[in-house]
Amino acid sequence: MTIEEPISEAAVNRTAKALGTPNVHGQKAAVTSFVVGRFITRGLPVDLSGNPKGALHHPGQAAEVCARADLAELVAADMSVKTNTTGT
Repeated sequence: MTIEEPISEAAVNRTAKALGTPNVHGQKAAVTSFVVGRFITRGLPVDLSGNPKGALHHPGQAAEVCARADLAELVAADMSVKTNTTGT
């Protein structure tokens, strides 16, 4: 699934806070929408819409994903994917 609509800033910020690295306004973000987009691609939050161009998730799903014991490992794996695809 390709996510073309903006990903909730609240989900991004909740993920950053759960990792102990909250995003601070005006500073470089510790967690970006890329990470939450990868969670969506993995099917961790269940898509509640039938719209193939975007996604709709219940707010509680972000809390469930952020409560996972392996959250840091998931993010690290996703960042590895980003690094390998962008060459940075």
